[in-house]
Amino acid sequence: MKKVLISAFKPFYKSVNNYSFEVLNYINNEYVDKKVIDVVYDECFKELSESGLDNYNLIIALGEARSRKILTFEKRALNLSSCSIADNKNNFKSNEVIDINCPEYLETSLDLEQLKEFGDVSYDAGKFVCNNMYFHLLKFDRTRTLFIHIPECNNDVELYKQYGEYIDKVIDILLKQLEG
Repeated sequence: MKKVLISAFKPFYKSVNNYSFEVLNYINNEYVDKKVIDVVYDECFKELSESGLDNYNLIIALGEARSRKILTFEKRALNLSSCSIADNKNNFKSNEVIDINCPEYLETSLDLEQLKEFGDVSYDAGKFVCNNMYFHLLKFDRTRTLFIHIPECNNDVELYKQYGEYIDKVIDILLKQLEG
């Protein structure tokens, strides 16, 4: 049986919500298990791993990028954490390598070009917790993991619903891709 794990983040910094969490509520794909995790460097991947990642055909992590205008499907994660704001445990990172035994970046092997009708492909997942999480996911398995950034939504429920529907369709496309 097909199984998909999708994670979203709790609010962070001065936000009262997180768009990834809001969109997660509107994902209705029959194969999906959902998990909400805290915005904490390195710990977010450990928290997600508790779900038993080996049990899933596809793992998608959602995060918010309020500076973006459309959904972005992240092709790569940098082996670097650095940001001017703290995570939810008040950790700051300044140009810190995530894993000295890994290259400058890791990339998913999923074909993201198939997803462009729903958003855009990005090669820059940032350097905050989203990138950190994605880097750890790609270290775990590059063949069945993806990070999607949710753009500015201005708390628009219709946008949350639309993005949830898009992600439902993305899941179906990626599951077919993985079946070969």
